[in-house]
Amino acid sequence: MQPVDIDIQDHIAHVRFGDPAQRNVLTVPLLEALVQALERVTESDGRVAVLRGRGDTWSAGYDVGAIPADIFADEPDVVAAHPFERCMAAVRDCPLPLVAAVQGDVFGGALELAASCDLVVAHAQTRFGLTPARLGLVYSHTGLRTLLRRVGSAHARMLVFTAESVEADEAARMGLANEVVPAAEFEARVEARARQIAASAPLSVRGMKRILRLLERGHDLNEAELRDILALRQRSYASDDFREGQAAFREKRPPRFRGT
Repeated sequence: MQPVDIDIQDHIAHVRFGDPAQRNVLTVPLLEALVQALERVTESDGRVAVLRGRGDTWSAGYDVGAIPADIFADEPDVVAAHPFERCMAAVRDCPLPLVAAVQGDVFGGALELAASCDLVVAHAQTRFGLTPARLGLVYSHTGLRTLLRRVGSAHARMLVFTAESVEADEAARMGLANEVVPAAEFEARVEARARQIAASAPLSVRGMKRILRLLERGHDLNEAELRDILALRQRSYASDDFREGQAAFREKRPPRFRGT
């Protein structure tokens, strides 16, 4: 079994990962394969990617008995070069919108993986937990920053200080999940969300994701970033898709965007 497989249909890239017999633990080959998979879907005609673990769980995170020493190195360059950190960066920086379709266990580094996606659609029986405090470890600043951005300071502290797992409904109240879906509706809802995004104008969605990522950094935009944003907006205004959107509005029909 390959660590990751990709299926792209109707501009939707389904990316499945892991070994369900091992609860989809985050191995180095899996992390490296995820980076490559995101590169492939970015270069494809995909407009949205749905990321999910194989079987009935998302991922139990790292195998506790095999947590690598180099991810706890005291040299920033060594840590940043580790496959886990490179994978999380690839997820955060992917230009396509990413939907995490989560169910079962979402623990440790796997919680960071889900939180790094743009949307999290959770099966009603999902459990979320970040447990370094039970292991005697300090979690990475990049992972904590991702958690902080998604759930805010109070919820982040509760999660990391107590190491308590939370059910899907509580995770949604915190902002960790965008929505919680009953078991019978889960697959249909994930597909519907992906189709909604795929039907939107690709230049518009990618441009706004880029701007949101810049704004999430929490500092004033520098001149280069502002010019980048203005160029994205100008490109959208000059696009065929904008003209198609105007025509569809006038004609009261769904738009047919091409990404140009």
